[in-house]
Parts: sequence; C-alpha cells; structure tokens
Amino acid sequence: MTLTAFRIANFKAFASAQRVPLRPITLVYGANSAGKSSILHALALAHHAVETGELDTQRTQIGGESIDLGGFRQYVHRRQRERQVELAFEVDPGRLSGRVAELLRSARGVVVELAIGAGFTSEQRTLFGDLDRVRDPEGGARVERFVIEVDGAPLLSMSARAGGLLRLDRLDHAHPVFREVLRGLLMLATTTQEVRAEDYAAMGEVLDGLVPGITASAEGLFPRIEEEPAVGESERQHEEAFVPVSRGRRREDLARAARLFLPKALRELVGGLGVAVEEEIRRLRYLGPLRSYPARHLAFSQHHDPNWFAGGGYAWDVVRTRENVRRLVNTWLGDASRLKTPYELEVRDLLPAPAVAGELPSKLGKALHDFAAALLGRLHGDKGADLTALAGEVAERLGELDPDDPDDTVPEIEDLVAGAADTEALSERWAKEMIESRSETLQDLVLIDKRTGTTVSHRDVGIGVSQVLPVLVAAYASKSKLLAIEQPEIHLHPALQAELGDVFLGAALGEGGNTLLIESHSEHLLLRIMRRMRETSDGKLPAGVPAVRPEHVMVLFVEPDGPRSIVREMPLNERGELVKAWPGGFFEEGLREVF
Repeated sequence: MTLTAFRIANFKAFASAQRVPLRPITLVYGANSAGKSSILHALALAHHAVETGELDTQRTQIGGESIDLGGFRQYVHRRQRERQVELAFEVDPGRLSGRVAELLRSARGVVVELAIGAGFTSEQRTLFGDLDRVRDPEGGARVERFVIEVDGAPLLSMSARAGGLLRLDRLDHAHPVFREVLRGLLMLATTTQEVRAEDYAAMGEVLDGLVPGITASAEGLFPRIEEEPAVGESERQHEEAFVPVSRGRRREDLARAARLFLPKALRELVGGLGVAVEEEIRRLRYLGPLRSYPARHLAFSQHHDPNWFAGGGYAWDVVRTRENVRRLVNTWLGDASRLKTPYELEVRDLLPAPAVAGELPSKLGKALHDFAAALLGRLHGDKGADLTALAGEVAERLGELDPDDPDDTVPEIEDLVAGAADTEALSERWAKEMIESRSETLQDLVLIDKRTGTTVSHRDVGIGVSQVLPVLVAAYASKSKLLAIEQPEIHLHPALQAELGDVFLGAALGEGGNTLLIESHSEHLLLRIMRRMRETSDGKLPAGVPAVRPEHVMVLFVEPDGPRSIVREMPLNERGELVKAWPGGFFEEGLREVF
C-alpha cells in the first residue's frame, strides 16, 4: 500500500495522537471498551468523507448499522466541541506516481494531516477561545487545518477561513525537499543552468509574499488549491514559456519565475497527495462484529438494506454468483481438519411459474407427437406401413390382454411407454431449454447435507456457519483492498479461530495482496500466526502457506490510560515471539484459572 500508517487524535477514546501502523496483517487487541473499534471507525469516517464530503455524520456509508458515530459532537473526544479531531496519513513516497511523485522524489517519508473541527475559522478560535459558549457560525464540521509534513518536518500548512476556504499560512522554503522542488522548477522553467544558495535566500521574500494569496477549497476531506492568483500583464506573456534569466537581473528574473510557476506546483503537490490518499481510503472494506442473516431464499432477498455490506449479507450473494469463491468456501467448510461440516453450498436455477406455464404447452405438444411416432415405430418396425393394418395389429395385441386384470394389462402398457420415451432425459432437456431461453435466470443458494442429500437453507444450520462465511468471502474474494474486520472469530470454536489465521495470511500475503486490519479478542488467531512465523524461521512451513516475517505482522494493544486510551505496539521477532510482555497480563486468564 501507498498508505503505511495513520494517526488519530481527539477521536472517541483517543486524546493525544495514536499511531496505527498498517502491515499486511495488523491485529488490534485490548480489553472491552478500551477503544479498539474506534481505530476502525476512524477509517470509516475518512471513507465516508471521501465518498460524500460529509464530516458531521452519524451513519457512515460503509459502516451501515454497525457504526453509529452520532455526529461530530459525539465522536470528538469527551464531547468537547472546541477540540479538533485529527487524522494523519503516512505515505510511502516511493509508491506515488505521476507529477506528485516527481515533486517528492527526494523525500523519504510524507505525512498528510487534517484537523476536523466544529466549523469555526482560525480567527474565531483566536477571538473567542472558549468556543463552547459560541454558537457554530456555519454549523456541522469541516477541515480546519491541513498540513503536509515531509521527512519529519512541516513543509506547508493551511487553515480555515470564512467562505469555506483554507488559506496557506506557512511554506517552509528552507525545507530541503522544497528546495529540491524549487530547483527543479527553476531549471525547467528558466534559462538558468544552476540554482545557487544565494538564489534561495533571495527568493525568500518573494515566496513569503505568495503564501497569503494561495487558497484551497475545503469540501470533503482533502483540500484542492484553486487556480493561481492572477499575474500582471507584463508577466503573463511568460506563463507558457521559459523565463530568460539575465546576469544583471538574475534575482528579479528568478523571482518572477517563482511567482509564475510555483502556485501550480503547489496545487499539483497538494492535489496529488490528496488523490493518492483518497485512492487508498477508497480501498477500505468493513465487516462489523455481528453478521446478519439474509432472507431464506437469496434470489428474492433485498440487496440494499443499510447493513448489506457491514453486516456481511453481500457475502452470500458473492458465493451465489462467483463459482471460484464458492469452491474455496466449500473446501474450508468441508475440510476434515477444519470446520468438518457435512454441508456444501450449491447454486440452483429457479424458474418462475409464469415462465413454466408459458413454455410447457408447446413443449408438451411436440413431445406427444414424438411419443406417438416412437410408439408406432415400436409396435411396427416398418414406419411406412398402412396405419389401418397397424391399428388392427395394436387392437389384436391389446385384445389378448384382460382389461379387468390391471396386473396383466399395466405392465404391457408400461413397457410400450418406457420404450417409446425417456422421460428423465426429456425433463432435463426441457428444464435446460427453458433456462437458456430466458435473458435473466433466478439462482438460489442452498446447502446440501452430504449425509442425506437433503437441501437446507443457511437459516437451518448452526450460527457458526453464517457468522464465518462473510469473513471467508472477504478474504477469498477481495483483491488489493484494505479489509477492516471486527471480531472475525465470533461464534467459532477455538480450533477454527486458529484456522482463520491461515485464511488471513493467504489473503494478505497471497495473490489477493490485501491489507488486513483486524480487531479481535482471539488468542488462538494470534497463536496460529506466531506459529507460521516460527515455521518460516525454521524452514518447516506446510505446503501452500506463505512465508511470514516480522515486517508482515503488527500486533497492537489498546488500553485505557486515565480518561483516554493509548495504542501500544507489540512487535514480534522472526520466531513469532513477543519482544515484550503483554501490558497488564493480557491473555494470562487461562493460567490464572488453572493454577
């Protein structure tokens, strides 16, 4: 991923900024109500803002009924609306592309930081101080501060102004990366062959003068710098051409070039980073802690309920329509070393009654014609024989039977009928023809009990199957996604919780290439991943299991610290061992109960 970590502050349980690294698999542990889910909910808020432009939201687009933020006044830390919720996204500049990659080619690390507030401008915050006594001037919530940090130092910062705009407050023209950007710009847009140290110093005043005139729209999550300020007529002629730099006017010529071309470069930088992070956030897929049951017959279920994705209802539709995913899920469900269920998912085609009623008369008429011809051919080998003679022969043969004795009559007639038509083949052909003749065919997903061949619904089997299936589908069907899953182990036996570890490793380190952020209470899930790390180190990995190394896994522990919560990193070594002990003896309950 281009996104390597994110930070959150003043959001729900978190006060000071807490960092969440994003590895192929990031596991989040902690006690109940410690704030684990808040990490996933912060991403859901960012996703909602990117997709809709709304920040003062109660229900997020991706969270359905599983995430109820309650609006800004509820999700800001301790309900203190004078605070600003902070979201920061760490970006790997080596994975950027396009113009923004060129501008940041010398950077080692980039952070895009946002502050979301209750709609107050920076002037109003300075003037009133205690905003709890002031009515929101514009209502809602919006981005009040935007900062780009490069290699650990701020490069530029913007803050909210009246009219829904952000204005550039500070541009560090002494920043090494910015000087590299400026150098490239001047070398490309002017006739100078070099940019000297004194040139940077001479342009400082010019750059400082540019800063207040650069503004950005603040709609949604990431700002977009507006068109460059208008330039004088005498300078306009140089907008699309090189600026000649003369020896006697070098300082003035370089300054003019900076005024002409730097605003565009800043717009490309801010906009390019915004687009890059938005693309990463749009990869988010969320699965809540309580998976819902679809209707008994999936072909007639409502696919647009608010919890269709967050509750996992969509997963049943994926299994119904994607044969490769259905095959993988069936393998996991029926594996003797895993769930060992006697069930297998199967798709069955359905035909509505009007379609059957409309097509049967013509098919039945043709079948009777074919049946009569076949019956006559069976009674008399010569199909060209006189029908009158043939009818007499039929009457003679039937006359030899006793019509009052069914046991004597019926077998003979059945023998004639059976030889004249294959009713099973006929039924199968009719069904196939009627299905193929329709532009849209209804398909229903059923479970087959392999012990008895009985067809059952997902509502007729144990709840464990219904709860784990959306988790399996998220892992098997996703490609290059950021999968945020709450409590995947719910309603599963401990041994199966461990098996999910292999499923997640395959989804993250296999062909899917997903990034998994998993909130869990399952020790067994973690133990399986630790085991695979140890087996990787020892060269004893089972076939089909990807190699797992410390850089692939991050374990986080969320714990209360007074009125706030903090996030601790719990690194693993190459053998899958925790480098430091769990805070507060987490996962030691079993030992305490035994001894």
